[in-house]
Amino acid sequence: MLKVKVLRLGHSATTIDVPAGTTIEEGLAANEIPKEGYSISVNGLGAGPATALGDGDVVTLVPKVEGGR
Repeated sequence: MLKVKVLRLGHSATTIDVPAGTTIEEGLAANEIPKEGYSISVNGLGAGPATALGDGDVVTLVPKVEGGR
């Protein structure tokens, strides 16, 4: 099992255990962490839901900012 830290603005940091080859989308869904409305990065780099996770990765979820003129 891989240990992955999930940081979500406004929530406590969470460490999740996922099998090798798990994507961000699969890991978040299995741990009931919503991804809708968030921008995703892994280890400080932009990532998408299909990005595979590695041991020790840090997934950061930041609310998307929309609007303005």
